[in-house]
Amino acid sequence: MKTNQLNYIKASISNVALLEIENLIDFCKYTEQHHIKEIFVLEKELKFGILSHQLLLTTPSLGYQNLDDARKAVLNNFPSSEDFYQALKEGIHTYEIFEMQTKHGINDKELLQKLHDEDYLTGFENYKMDFEKFQEANPNVAKFQNAYELYQHTNENKFDDFNQLLAAFAGGFSSSSEYKDASLKGYENKTEYDIAMNNGFPNKEYYEKAKAVNVATYNEYILKNNLEVSYPELTHDKSLLLFLISKIEQGKKASINKLQALLDSELKSYKSADGKLAHWFTTSLSNTNDFIDFIEKAPEVAKFGSYDSDGEFLEIFQLKNRSVVIDGSNIAHNSNAATKTKPSIANLLTMVRFLKSKGFSEILIIADASLRHKLCDLNKIDQLHQEAKYLIAPAGVTADVYLLDHVKQKHCLLVSNDTFKEYKLTDPWVALHVDSYRLTFMITDDGVFMPDL
Repeated sequence: MKTNQLNYIKASISNVALLEIENLIDFCKYTEQHHIKEIFVLEKELKFGILSHQLLLTTPSLGYQNLDDARKAVLNNFPSSEDFYQALKEGIHTYEIFEMQTKHGINDKELLQKLHDEDYLTGFENYKMDFEKFQEANPNVAKFQNAYELYQHTNENKFDDFNQLLAAFAGGFSSSSEYKDASLKGYENKTEYDIAMNNGFPNKEYYEKAKAVNVATYNEYILKNNLEVSYPELTHDKSLLLFLISKIEQGKKASINKLQALLDSELKSYKSADGKLAHWFTTSLSNTNDFIDFIEKAPEVAKFGSYDSDGEFLEIFQLKNRSVVIDGSNIAHNSNAATKTKPSIANLLTMVRFLKSKGFSEILIIADASLRHKLCDLNKIDQLHQEAKYLIAPAGVTADVYLLDHVKQKHCLLVSNDTFKEYKLTDPWVALHVDSYRLTFMITDDGVFMPDL
């Protein structure tokens, strides 16, 4: 709508056919569309007028001095010419800022300009438009009267900007710290976030996985997942029994009654307050005969010990009969040794040969991808490959993830001085059980010291 470069002519009405256009803006549009340049100012009638097709078209001036002022007022949301000209005197160009100054007493010109430059005026309009949606998400959502209050709330509550604040409101959040934590963990909805946090889930990924299998808590999900990671083809009670067998001290003889008692005790962790097993927990060891048949014939049991049918006991193998996984980076650095040196393949070779001397034959090394660039004797890598299987974790992924997963799956021994503290905080299985499989060490000039052997 263009109304510039118009000629204004003072006039009065006298015997002429009149047609009044009620809306001032429609009048402006008409002058533009018909390329009219002369505007009559009818001061007595408080109107503007133009000649068109032998008619005098008029419209109320509404107090505006010219059409250009009317256009600016409309574009900047001024409801009246009085407000427009008062704002103009004070150097203010938008009604929102003028309103905040006159109605809410904000006289800081820099602050008013900041609200304009950072688009809080638009933000406030968006807030008003979506307020009902915000109330549905949170009945106690903050109520603002103007863009300044939106600005204050955003800054006082440490939101990055009003867009983040409105996104938080849409999700039902009030606190920026809570919203940011939820966003970091993948949640957009406070109700979902609260449920997940109350049930121990570290992020939305695990929460969604648990929901998919109808599991309510993170601890329960980990218990279920760890049983299935180890032996996905077996029922949960058999998988749990194998886990218990893997933790029995080497050389021990465990009777059927003892094994049944161990399993019964461990099953308590999978029961609710009323004594019922979790709905997902599957069983197949319904009686003693089932129990004996599994202990005697299952190849999974035979990895840990041999069953004596006459004595009805399981004799646990010596540790040397177990498979072992080596924390490559930890051993290469000779972690916790008295003298710190550069990581070396020599340390790994020393450890592998020591384990072999103790009767171990199934040995796997897992190391970080970055270790290769730190080794002081990379020329020995081929020699290491001849001695043991060597796996490298993908770049950017710590080898600890693969080490722990391997122990869960195989119930094998783990050579490492790492206590895996950070994993114990998020994984109940690691917190409760990894130390049962972990063998600590020290490498010196005199050889390897390993108290557990």
